[in-house]
Amino acid sequence: MNRILTIIKAFGAAIRHLRNGRLAVPLALYFLLKLGIILAYAFGPAGATAAVWRIFRPGQGGEALSHYPDRLIVMPIMLGRLDIPLEVLVLSFAQGITVVLVALAARRERVSFAAAAARTRYVHLAVAAAVVSAAMFVVFRYPLSLLDRLAGVPRAWELALGVSAGIVVQALFIYAVPFIVLDGRSSIDALRRSVAFAARHPVESLALVALPFALTVPTLLLTLNPQAVAFQLSPEFLVQVQIAGEFVEFATGYLLVGGLTLYLLDARSREEKR
Repeated sequence: MNRILTIIKAFGAAIRHLRNGRLAVPLALYFLLKLGIILAYAFGPAGATAAVWRIFRPGQGGEALSHYPDRLIVMPIMLGRLDIPLEVLVLSFAQGITVVLVALAARRERVSFAAAAARTRYVHLAVAAAVVSAAMFVVFRYPLSLLDRLAGVPRAWELALGVSAGIVVQALFIYAVPFIVLDGRSSIDALRRSVAFAARHPVESLALVALPFALTVPTLLLTLNPQAVAFQLSPEFLVQVQIAGEFVEFATGYLLVGGLTLYLLDARSREEKR
């Protein structure tokens, strides 16, 4: 319990550092990017945007992108297919800058975007994010494919197994970003060091990932059955759910990045004193 309390305190410290609003700017800009994509998909000209989105949904299924309410019902799937490239190419950079800003604030140094950007090694961040995304995809999809072959396994159990495996993988690799931007490590070396550090601090690492994820569950559940939401409430409500989900991701994303940075700095300081 004391280990989990340590992580809760790290989250609390990350929130207190938000008195300097600049710490949240990189992730806020990423949220605005995602918001713009949602609005363009939902309210842009159907014919013009459908031609673009059909690239992600080839074949006859692409016809749904031109028709209401099918266009909004498939929105979670369509936008979800952009998540991995955006996380690799954009979010990794925003997370790297955030780690540096939080570290500067924790050390009571001047919070500077120029200093943060100068220490952000984009290529290594993108490579590390790509490796983690690939690992997350494998551990989420592979167990589900095995369970699909077993008769009588509830869908909820399949989802729970995939989510649990994803949390474990993310917990192993969450320290890669600070190792890259704070220590100047290469992507592969940072991933290796992250796994080693997480193995020494398994409870704290799992708590860093699991607690913010728990906050995303309500909006996540609403996106699992968009047909039910569309027909029981309204198709337009799916747009609100999507925006709410991205805002929650923004809030929990800062909580995760800020918390893990502060915890890592504190844990390494304590290890050096031993």
